[in-house]
Amino acid sequence: MTFCALFPGQGSQYIGMCSELLDSEPEANQIFAEASEVIGFDLKAMVMEGTLDQLTVSEYAQPAVLTASYVLFDSFVRRTGMTPDYAVGHSLGEISALVAAGALRFADGIRFTAQRGALMHRSIQEQKGRAGIVVDVTQEALEELVGNIRQNEYVTISGYNSPGQFVVAGTAKGLQLLDDQVDGYGGEFIPFRMMPMKADAPYHSELMQFIQPELEEMLAGISFSAPVFPICSTVHGEFIRGAEDIPKLLSSQLLQPIRWNQALARVQNLGATVWIDIGPGQSVRNMLAENKTLPAAYSLDDPQDRSRLLERYEAVNQTSGGGDKG
Repeated sequence: MTFCALFPGQGSQYIGMCSELLDSEPEANQIFAEASEVIGFDLKAMVMEGTLDQLTVSEYAQPAVLTASYVLFDSFVRRTGMTPDYAVGHSLGEISALVAAGALRFADGIRFTAQRGALMHRSIQEQKGRAGIVVDVTQEALEELVGNIRQNEYVTISGYNSPGQFVVAGTAKGLQLLDDQVDGYGGEFIPFRMMPMKADAPYHSELMQFIQPELEEMLAGISFSAPVFPICSTVHGEFIRGAEDIPKLLSSQLLQPIRWNQALARVQNLGATVWIDIGPGQSVRNMLAENKTLPAAYSLDDPQDRSRLLERYEAVNQTSGGGDKG
């Protein structure tokens, strides 16, 4: 089993996430308690008893998703002794991957994601731009359309989620032009304002440049270490080489498109055979299902998936006679 851990981004949160582990594992409660202490409010209460509207606000959603992802990761590793051979994180999920790989202390990750979320929320308040999803169109066709529109209005592909699903960002007029024209390319545009839990803001585009100085100031006060397992960054589609690469990567992350497809292809070429969605919900598992070149992923937040994965691990472990990797 060559195991690739996949960490989701903002938008995967939901009320009641990790409730099963919080009811059964003291370690899960300890992780939530540490997160609450860092950010100064009861994160567990918000996740268990709050409203989805509140949990969708970036400064709350981001530490919540990081915490839930780390709880699921910690539980799985304690139960199996397995550690990933590779990891890929989707936007915020890259920070979860860094925490899981020991490159970033959990407390620092929680503090940074709360601050990052607050900065990102400003792009909505200041109406820097908008976002949406384009489906049922090829990458080549969408790139051609975006290139044509950009001669007059700013629009860009801000996320490569699957071969037939792309996040786009731009000015309101640029996205209106995209909406008007994408049907002619066989696609459909769905604005984020029509999608609950999606922040209608131009993340991962040049329109986010205004937050980069403050991000860099935050990152200057954080210590990083080399990850204990390889992380393929969706910022550039390459593996993080060392601790010195991480601050630059995180400071430019929100200005660059999420090269999710490219990172997954790189890891697949290296022989990953088991893909595990380690985070709340099944957004990553569902994205992989849209990519027919990849095997189906397991979701640790799905009890049936988790049982099947553990059965597979135990079977392989018995066959191989033990060992950390099975």
